[in-house]
Amino acid sequence: MNQLRVWIDKLPPSSNKIYVNIPRKGRFLSPQAMAFKIYAMREIQQQGRVAFLGLKQNVPYELQLAVFFDQIEYVKSLKGSRYKRIDLSNQVKLIEDTVAEAVGIGDEHNFRLVLEKHCDPDHPGMYVTLRPIAEDRVGLTKEQYDNDW
Repeated sequence: MNQLRVWIDKLPPSSNKIYVNIPRKGRFLSPQAMAFKIYAMREIQQQGRVAFLGLKQNVPYELQLAVFFDQIEYVKSLKGSRYKRIDLSNQVKLIEDTVAEAVGIGDEHNFRLVLEKHCDPDHPGMYVTLRPIAEDRVGLTKEQYDNDW
């Protein structure tokens, strides 16, 4: 099975900083989100050039994001909390849309989304992996899904 796997050495803005609303004109990508999207699309298209040949239309895909933050734990916390408040799911929407546009396969083909949170102070960024999944693993009934467990 062919797959796309690329490293993007920047993190997208959180979902609440992706869009700006302009009265009477609509909703647009924020400058920060647009800069990330342009950068990430270039990285995906350059690093994933060979993988594009094996990606097919109209098949189900798994999108895996392994996100590396510069810090995930507090050095000291007055509240006794071990982990910083970093909402991993806030990283998803912009990168999912960016991958779809970069490879030309709509995100409606993503049937599985795998998110991982990691820490590397020297290399913040993310691995983006897009791989086909078996047709018999999508569109399951609840009973079929329950039987897999």
